[in-house]
Amino acid sequence: MYKKMIAVLPILVVLLAISSFHTPAVASEPPARDVPSEEEFAPYWEEAARMPIMSDKGPMRRLGTYPTRKGVILVTGDKFKWIPSGHAAIVYSSSRVVESTDQGVVFGSNNWASSKGVVYGLNVNETTTTQDAAAANWCYSQIGKPYNYNFFDRDTRSSFYCSQLVWAAYKDLYGIDLDTPAWGNAVYPAELVMSSHTSTIYSQV
Repeated sequence: MYKKMIAVLPILVVLLAISSFHTPAVASEPPARDVPSEEEFAPYWEEAARMPIMSDKGPMRRLGTYPTRKGVILVTGDKFKWIPSGHAAIVYSSSRVVESTDQGVVFGSNNWASSKGVVYGLNVNETTTTQDAAAANWCYSQIGKPYNYNFFDRDTRSSFYCSQLVWAAYKDLYGIDLDTPAWGNAVYPAELVMSSHTSTIYSQV
């Protein structure tokens, strides 16, 4: 009995070593092949720049002014750090946005008109201003969660990338899917502009 166990032990050690060797490491950022290039995004930004400017919803109904209303979606086509797909956030107040950066979900400054080159402000067509504010509050409740480096895992709620955070707020609260079929399960900032559920209320190109 003991001789058999002694004979089996070296085999188990080898198998465990092989298993641990083939266990994939957790990546700190997605492989380059998972992130389309700036050239691949270019046609989407060109089309976004041609979108008509609509009046904002609510009593003010401002046309073409930089958005400070709670719940307006902000999108930039500027390259965000190592990510060529741009960036997205949701307005929380006249001075603050909620966004997901490489630091995770955080408060940011609502100064995109001066800090970004290309900026779009978006309405969600089917919601009220009260519902938009609730979407901003939902994003605020995610502050402190880490950045989601797997752009195709949009259904996780334990971590978020920028456009996934905004998309998830409207999907979870109202069942409104702001994604497009362009990139499969990944939801990129340009898709928020091109969504049939949004209208552009501000454009800076």
